[in-house]
Amino acid sequence: MENQQPAEVPPPEATANEAGWTTVKSFIGKDSQTTPAFSISGSKWRIIWTADAQNPQYAVFDILVYRQDGPAMLTKTISYSKGMSGDTVYIDEGGHEYYLKVISANLNNWTANVEDYSSQSSNQPVQITSIHYKGMDYNSTVATNREIVEWDEYVEIKNLSDSPQNVVGWTLKNITKGTPTFLFPIFTPCSCSFYGTWSKCVENCYPPRPCAIDPRKSIRVYTGGAQWESGGYCFYYFPGDIWNNETPDTAVLYNAEGQEVSRKSYIIPAKNTVTPIR
Repeated sequence: MENQQPAEVPPPEATANEAGWTTVKSFIGKDSQTTPAFSISGSKWRIIWTADAQNPQYAVFDILVYRQDGPAMLTKTISYSKGMSGDTVYIDEGGHEYYLKVISANLNNWTANVEDYSSQSSNQPVQITSIHYKGMDYNSTVATNREIVEWDEYVEIKNLSDSPQNVVGWTLKNITKGTPTFLFPIFTPCSCSFYGTWSKCVENCYPPRPCAIDPRKSIRVYTGGAQWESGGYCFYYFPGDIWNNETPDTAVLYNAEGQEVSRKSYIIPAKNTVTPIR
């Protein structure tokens, strides 16, 4: 049956720290499923799969990999062999959107973790370290007479090096939705109200400093309202809710030349289901 979307699951711990590999999507299911599309930007990627069967001799498990822009073009076929409980399969192409068609029968469950490879971005000193996708802040506006949800979502970006990193003209984007895009300004944001006194404001805000991230420091780019203690960066995205709470999005950081520097998605814990006692 193909009547349910596969759930999201955490990536396998064994690959969490491998250089160059970034989790794009993770899926879990029991029956046959067709997954949502996902983007691959690197020149190769891989699927780490597991299959749990109580009676392996009767189990069926295949993963068919398709490009979104050519649904008749089969990119890869992954087939379960009796006695196997999992494997890692590499696909030597990228730069497109793909989806998986999973054929499953007589399994307890299966998982498929999709990982993209980009050696260039993984070695960059500035990296996206986390996405706080589920905010709790709800505001209303008189002008539109509607709620603006989850203004306190944010993406955290860290300078892992021992020297300041200039980020003037860099952009941060939700590539899953395709919008919005945050553009890092020429000068570091500054608020006199944050520093309290005029002397402190002059000390910290004048003359304006080129937009940079200090060594070993992190900044946060919020959805709806600047937080000065974490840099003062904000999309000012008035509809709110940039990062999806139901299916993970992917954030990508680009330098001023439009080259990818870092990307990161997130894992949404599967909802617990309670079996009624009879």
